Amino acid sequence: MAKKINYRDIMKRASISVMKDVLRSVASNGLYKSQHLYITFAVNHPGVKLADVLRDDDEMTIVLQYEFWDLKVDEYGFSVCLAFDLSDETVYIPFSAILIFSDPSEDFCLEFSPDYSDSPPKQTEKTKKTEGNVISIESLRNNAT
Repeated sequence: MAKKINYRDIMKRASISVMKDVLRSVASNGLYKSQHLYITFAVNHPGVKLADVLRDDDEMTIVLQYEFWDLKVDEYGFSVCLAFDLSDETVYIPFSAILIFSDPSEDFCLEFSPDYSDSPPKQTEKTKKTEGNVISIESLRNNAT
């Protein structure tokens, strides 16, 4: 039996795909002349990694234009290093935490509702062990004697 077409989910996935493509392009090539991105996100989303001192409100808008470095995009979100007053901070923002993604220089805007159901999968004990500290063989030999 056919299911009802969920246009909202289809559009959300397509919009996130556009956002990923834009961010990957910026990570690889930088921004063109006057282009700049405004990204507003839900600060309290469980996947957001942000210094506590920057968590003043429920929402935050970052601007990717001049002072950003090390933009990395993965399947679930992106990280970027930004200049805040006197320090640089790396933030991680899941796509599911984004409320607005816009490029005012191109009159382009995507709006979202935060989604708390599609955060990255939790690490299992097995993945935690394989990503843990590396132990040198020398330290094992020294302990065995």
